[in-house]
Amino acid sequence: MARVLHFEVLCRALGYDPSLLLFRRFFRLAKNGDWFTFENTKVETCLVSSMVTTLGSWKNTFFWVSESIIPFKMVWRHPDAVLNDPEPSESELNDAFLSAIRGCPSRVRPFPEHLLVLLGVSNIWAKVDRDPVLMRNGLVMSALDFIKSDDTSDVVFEDAPTVPGENVVVRTSEQRFEGSGYVSVENVKGFTKSNVPKPSTRRLSRRLLKATPQSTSTEPVDLSDDIEVSEDQAEAEVEKEKELVVRGKKVRGKKGVATPVQESSSRDVEGLNPEGTYVPSWLVKNDDTFKDAAVCEDALSHLAPPSVREVIAEMDDDTMLSRMVLTTCNLAAMLPQGITRFRQRMREYEDFSKKKDKMKSSLASMKKEVAGFAEKEAAWKKEIEDLKKMHAIEMGDLKKSFEANLLKLKADREALSVQQKAFREEKEGLKASVGQVTADNQWLIEHGFQQVVTYLLHSKEFNSALGDVYTKLLNLGKHQGLTAGYKLHESGQPLEKSPIWRG
Repeated sequence: MARVLHFEVLCRALGYDPSLLLFRRFFRLAKNGDWFTFENTKVETCLVSSMVTTLGSWKNTFFWVSESIIPFKMVWRHPDAVLNDPEPSESELNDAFLSAIRGCPSRVRPFPEHLLVLLGVSNIWAKVDRDPVLMRNGLVMSALDFIKSDDTSDVVFEDAPTVPGENVVVRTSEQRFEGSGYVSVENVKGFTKSNVPKPSTRRLSRRLLKATPQSTSTEPVDLSDDIEVSEDQAEAEVEKEKELVVRGKKVRGKKGVATPVQESSSRDVEGLNPEGTYVPSWLVKNDDTFKDAAVCEDALSHLAPPSVREVIAEMDDDTMLSRMVLTTCNLAAMLPQGITRFRQRMREYEDFSKKKDKMKSSLASMKKEVAGFAEKEAAWKKEIEDLKKMHAIEMGDLKKSFEANLLKLKADREALSVQQKAFREEKEGLKASVGQVTADNQWLIEHGFQQVVTYLLHSKEFNSALGDVYTKLLNLGKHQGLTAGYKLHESGQPLEKSPIWRG
């Protein structure tokens, strides 16, 4: 990771965005024991002049990177895999970028947060309206000079007001390093350059080191910096600018305080209260238009407060001319962009108006839907009330029916209890009858049949009839047949084969 960070910092210090192709031109993936690391390739010069002995305990912790944030398929390399990825050719790279970075071998070391913020690698910076600055011996130092210096112990980290359009990476030059120097570019790290004459190093240094830092709300727009003037004139202008800012602070610093209103005058401003509120004393009427040159002249002559007109009156002709030329050029340069932005804002306003109308119609339809929902809700409430009433009636009828059924059930239970009692009494009577019948049957079996047999044996009629039957059987030979049949049956022989068998 140290080599990756060193490569990115070096690229950004040169004014270029780092690329994977260029990184693979100078470094290749290699194995170091159980670790993967980066080493120098054989096809290019080494970007690392030296390395510190240790970068701290960076192996003590680690983190996982989710594959969902990587826009391509990651290859899981096995420790035994052969690493032979070819380096990109020079034709695939930016020639100027490649030649510039070849001449900047430097030492790999931990970089201070101030430098990382300056190069856009880190965003840990709390001063929104100020940029980090590297200072050495009272002069501004570029990020590239800092990286190429092995000893940076005498570098001081400061900050300066943000200047729109200025490239903070190569501050004091606003150019890109190529070969042995810097060349102008239109856009470096997202800062758009305006086509104005190249500012001098002395002028920028004066802006950074001599100008009194001001906040965004009170800092004046310095329009004279791009005009080469003498040192005395420059010092005088800086003092005047400070005076304007200080006075502006005094006027704006009293918001909400009731102060007397003072009218403007083209005469001397002596005797006026500096805390008073300035009101132009022009003679412009409500129905006047700027088609009248006198009206325009009157408005312009009273537009600035007395303190500003006093400072302007003290300017010499060259300074005032320089200010006027520069202000006119800047205004002319800003007009196309201002008109473009105004048209864009008007189009956005028209789109917003159309969206607003659509939203109004949508809101009206939504109100109708809400009204319909309210009607449906009222109908549902009424239906629910009717259902509640019907439910109450049904529950009352059900309760009455339940009470009636309960009373009937109690009566049935009482009647059943009476029937059960009668059944038990009847059962007891039947038990007594069964006992008597059982006793009678036992007597009949034990004594009745014996008496019947005895009676039959002593009966002449029965014995006479029985004798007749037996006599007939003897006459017919059935007695012998019956006796033989019994014996054949006992021996297991079939009766049909007996000689006495009569079919």
